[in-house]
Amino acid sequence: MQIEQLDVRDWEVLRLSNGAVSLDVVPALGGTVTGLRRLPDGASLLWSTPWGLRRRGAWSLPGSSEAQMVDTYPGGWQTLFPNGGDTAVVGGVEWGHSGEARLTWLDWQVEGDSLVLTGRLVRSPFTLRKTFTLDGDEVVLDETVHNVGGEQVELMWGSQLALGGDLVGPGSSVTTSASTVHPDPRFSTSTSYDDLMPWPRSHGQRSVVNLSRLPGPEADETRLAYLADFDTPSVTVRSPDRTVGLDLTWDEDWPYLWYSMEAGGRHGFPWYSRGYFLALAPGTGWPAHGLHEVRRASATTVWVQADEERTSRLRLRVHPVPAV
Repeated sequence: MQIEQLDVRDWEVLRLSNGAVSLDVVPALGGTVTGLRRLPDGASLLWSTPWGLRRRGAWSLPGSSEAQMVDTYPGGWQTLFPNGGDTAVVGGVEWGHSGEARLTWLDWQVEGDSLVLTGRLVRSPFTLRKTFTLDGDEVVLDETVHNVGGEQVELMWGSQLALGGDLVGPGSSVTTSASTVHPDPRFSTSTSYDDLMPWPRSHGQRSVVNLSRLPGPEADETRLAYLADFDTPSVTVRSPDRTVGLDLTWDEDWPYLWYSMEAGGRHGFPWYSRGYFLALAPGTGWPAHGLHEVRRASATTVWVQADEERTSRLRLRVHPVPAV
């Protein structure tokens, strides 16, 4: 594995490559991955926000937790910890939209054939260790969280990939071993979290939708649903022409997958009807509305004891360039 140090808008960006894939990692932004490309053809698989990686130190206006999150969100691949989605007040402090880990400054070093990033969160008593390893056409991410406080902590934990580039387009396909789908009542008309459907069907904004096929960017549609009851935790996404694809697998300790498709349906801030991406987030619980809503709606929060350490593994395989 080769590592190249880049300066992107005053951020240190580490480009990992091995001849099959390349990965751009920002250590000072929680180890966010801003680029994933297939080599040698350079096909891109991640989505970037219209502003991308803003210049380090750029000003932000005061605003809600979601607005502040969007200000610092470049798209790509991020850790959701210890909160996911809407902000939550825990232990006397606001944990913030999508949690603190995505913003935590991580120190880095190379250990063997892996990039290892480590840091300490501020608003919760955890250290975070992220290890990226390139293995042929696979990217392996091992994450370890350690409760260094003296009391147990209730939390959420997941990993979110915003997919786009050459991978996502009208007719892109999604396959998975999940068997059931929970709708999100905020985005599905006249539903509740209990309105289960068999994969790939879900309640959409206006009618039942097929989650295995992606709409085009002008569909005026937003989808949000939660997949569960996996045979083996996995999902595969392929481009419309089947030339670009990825397989995502993860540990059974993360039994759920958030499925979020934006196809021009979010009017006003932040996408103004021009958002187009598929976000997939395997994790410990659901829905995507913060710790307190997860406890109320599904009772899928996780308790980590004092001095307890937990590790998860996520594998992402980029499909090779098709043979001519």
